[in-house]
Amino acid sequence: MKKKYVVGGAIAAILLIYILYRAMFVHDRVDVVEVRRGNLITVVYATGNVYADSTATLRSQAGGLVTYVGTHEGMRVGRGATLLRTDDSDDLLRVAESKADLESAQIDLANKEQNLQRSQALFTSKSVTQKSLDDARRDVDLARVALQQRQIALDIAQENLSKTVVSAPFSGVIISAKAKLGDYLLPNTDCFQMIAPSSILVEAEVDEQDFARVRGGQKCVVAFDAFGSERFAGYVFRIVPKTDEETKTSKVFVKLTDPPANLNVGMTATVNIITSELNDVVLIPRTALVQLADSSVVYAVHDGKVREMAVKIGATDGKMCEILGDTIPTGTRIIAQPGPNLTNGARVYTAE
Repeated sequence: MKKKYVVGGAIAAILLIYILYRAMFVHDRVDVVEVRRGNLITVVYATGNVYADSTATLRSQAGGLVTYVGTHEGMRVGRGATLLRTDDSDDLLRVAESKADLESAQIDLANKEQNLQRSQALFTSKSVTQKSLDDARRDVDLARVALQQRQIALDIAQENLSKTVVSAPFSGVIISAKAKLGDYLLPNTDCFQMIAPSSILVEAEVDEQDFARVRGGQKCVVAFDAFGSERFAGYVFRIVPKTDEETKTSKVFVKLTDPPANLNVGMTATVNIITSELNDVVLIPRTALVQLADSSVVYAVHDGKVREMAVKIGATDGKMCEILGDTIPTGTRIIAQPGPNLTNGARVYTAE
């Protein structure tokens, strides 16, 4: 029994010595960084594609045999340029006939107006009856109606003639050309697609948790897979206030300040939307921050001991955090990556 107590006492003594040794001589090794002032840029990351605001699908309304093609894929065209024409011989004939009918109706109306003037003069002198005067007025009215009908017929004929021509609605570039000389087209057949290069934007998809931070006019930095490490400046041009129920993203359109010459619709893009630019603020690494139940803390190191310090966090770029107020002075040495078992007052030694 006495031997048992002796062994137990020895173990207890060894444990006490070990604890005292650890407390006095064996410290945890930590990496520290100094709290400093600097600049912080926060961004929202998004992916997207190159998109053109001004696009058009051009159709041959009349259809028929293609007799002229004035453009090809990749060509630049001006507003109003004739891109395609179908056989217009029948329509030209109808226009000519309608013009002749209109001229005939104009002459007929002029003659009947002269006849009405004579009838009015004769009626004043009581040389014709009231019925003759009324008939002359009726003839003028009928001639005016006939003239209106001929004008409408001419307008219809000219409208049908215009449908044999496909014209550019704005200045731009042809990106698709399907019709060829000699093709026979059905009415309303797609012939061309075109875009206005000046309307090119980047259509980006922003996650819904970041969408509230995006505002019109914010600066952007845009990269394209096709242009390697080059970066291009832009700004938020338009925001669509609708979230896709499946992807949980919202559309944001970015306009480039100086787009590259060979930027094509459909190219893949990545966008960093700058949501804030903070200058000369107190910064700490995000890894140094420990989130407790009701506060955020960092662990400062002073004379080999850990000191817990509560801090108030502002903006973050994912790597660095802004410290608000005067909760921690610059130059304070804090643990860069606190371990889970670190406690206030623990002895540590730095890696320096």
